[in-house]
Amino acid sequence: MSDVNELEVNVAEVVEYLRMSGDFGPALREVVRRKITAQAAKESGLKVTDEELQKGADTFRIVNNMSKASDTENWLKMMGVSLDTFEEFLETNLLISKFKDTLEEKVDKKAYLSSEAVKESVREMIYQDWLNSQFK
Repeated sequence: MSDVNELEVNVAEVVEYLRMSGDFGPALREVVRRKITAQAAKESGLKVTDEELQKGADTFRIVNNMSKASDTENWLKMMGVSLDTFEEFLETNLLISKFKDTLEEKVDKKAYLSSEAVKESVREMIYQDWLNSQFK
């Protein structure tokens, strides 16, 4: 029997699994959406400062229980992700967030807030909050 820690998985195997499981299409669509939105954000003049990037990295580390720099380094190594790729991921997230803010500023929110789908989402959120409070 092989030691699990000695197993190697390559990107092609992951892509093959995603294709066979039906998860490749949604993942690909999300990557394309992220690229389109980040490009639109850059074209509209949005930028991410070093301070915002650092704050985004700090938040990511907190959410993922990485309290020390070594925790983050180990995680990046385990995931096979370079620091540049990590920073690019965070920058894209921040650009998308800023772009959403600019879109929100430009539209008439009343049309969205009056839709049945939004009303049902809010209704469900209220219910979930109530339900969660029952377990405290």
